Amino acid sequence: MAAPPRRCPVKKLFTHHDPMIAGYLHATLESNGIDATVKNGYLSGALGELPITTTWPEVWIIHDDDLSKAEQILKDILPAEEL
Repeated sequence: MAAPPRRCPVKKLFTHHDPMIAGYLHATLESNGIDATVKNGYLSGALGELPITTTWPEVWIIHDDDLSKAEQILKDILPAEEL
């Protein structure tokens, strides 16, 4: 019997109320060779049904090895008050 596929650990990098900012960060990470995904990107329709902060978009890094590079990119492109 074959072993189950190995799951890649993912790490949450960033959460923001504005999906445009989360999308911009995601695109910047991808253009720098970092695999990332946006979770909750389409949950704004659930506002009022779910707690507001649970509907905010989250940017997740797919591979642990990319986390420090992703954190540096985040610091470089966003003002400190956004972090």
